[in-house]
Amino acid sequence: MVGQEFGSASLALEQRALTALHGPGDCAVERALEELRQAVSDLAFAEVAELIARHRVAFLDEMISGCLDDAETAEADTAAALRTAAEGLQEERAAVAETMPLELALRADQRDAACDRIRAAQRRLRNISQMPQHFGCACSFDCPSEGDGAGPCSGVAERIQQALRCDADAIADIARQEARARLSDGFAALPVAAPLSSRSGGDTVSTAAQVARRLVEDARRRLC
Repeated sequence: MVGQEFGSASLALEQRALTALHGPGDCAVERALEELRQAVSDLAFAEVAELIARHRVAFLDEMISGCLDDAETAEADTAAALRTAAEGLQEERAAVAETMPLELALRADQRDAACDRIRAAQRRLRNISQMPQHFGCACSFDCPSEGDGAGPCSGVAERIQQALRCDADAIADIARQEARARLSDGFAALPVAAPLSSRSGGDTVSTAAQVARRLVEDARRRLC
């Protein structure tokens, strides 16, 4: 997206293009917040998916070790079954390890793309707050000063500030911390947040944490 450094002329051109695409009644703030929310969700997904992939190998190692340890003290028939199970798990681990580099490369590409989108959405929100006349603050909520060019509406200004609170690196850290906590002991690193909602799209911290929790819970169900 166009940043302030490119000048007001470029910003005006961008606004005309946005109006042509979305219509004059759409809200630039809402669009930017939704873009940010989607990018944060995608970033959290990439971060947590990588952690889960790495955790899968460790989980299989633990299962293999457990089977072999139990086989040492089990009766003959049970010990044979445990060793057979360990062999099957070893084959699964080898397959997972073989595809791991490809999966990690995929997650890295997803992470980079999501970070770029986060930066673009946050840059747009800064531009809107600094030069709303180029974007048109056509909000349908809490907007007594619509179109006066003085700045974003009172309720919107707070949402923009919230959306700019964390950069892409901080959001990635939040997702990783939440996922690690859940993968290790099942407890969340952050308080439980409300369900994902486009209306609260500026709350990047809650969005990243919720996506992380959901993915880890899904992974736990598959692994158990």
